[in-house]
Order: sequence, then structure tokens, then C-alpha cells
Amino acid sequence: MSDETERSYEEIVAALEHVLTELESGGLPLDKAVDAYERGVALSEQAQKLLTEAELRIDTLRDVT
Repeated sequence: MSDETERSYEEIVAALEHVLTELESGGLPLDKAVDAYERGVALSEQAQKLLTEAELRIDTLRDVT
């Protein structure tokens, strides 16, 4: 994904759902399907990163209280 702007978790999930819909349709040529798969992997990694960061923040707050 060339656009590295900060996205919210919800935006990432919506984009990932769009990619999944494209892939599940079965109408993409192989090269487009591979591109979509790569976008999906990148989106999944971004979502996981945000979830991990949120978990660390929560853990930090728990330790403070």
C-alpha cells in the first residue's frame, strides 16, 4: 500500500472487507487477485499493529491504577 496516511482501525477493517469481497467474487484476473491479496495482508498487519498498541496502552493503564 503506497498511501501511508494514518487510518483508524475501523477504516482499515472496512478496506480489508472490501478487499475480501473483491477476492471472494472470483472475477479478478490472477495478477489483480495477487495485488488484492497483498493489500489485504498489509491491511491485516496494520490492523494487528493498532490492536497491539491499544492492548499495550490498556496494560499500561492497568499497571498505573
